[in-house]
Amino acid sequence: MKPMTLPSEGKKLDQHEISSISNAVKDAGIQQIHPEKMEAFAEHLVSKLRNTHEKPTVWRKGGALEE
Repeated sequence: MKPMTLPSEGKKLDQHEISSISNAVKDAGIQQIHPEKMEAFAEHLVSKLRNTHEKPTVWRKGGALEE
């Protein structure tokens, strides 16, 4: 599996850029993100998900046919 690459400059987004992009997505949609910032924002979201320490909730106790 090929890893995602960072923007051509190779630098990550700072907290101000992350909050600005998040607000733009909430207000006007994903199409408002500049293409050069899109990949870095996606990398931020992926790392945020990887660092989530919550255990998945079990919604089924038995097998599929036991309900």
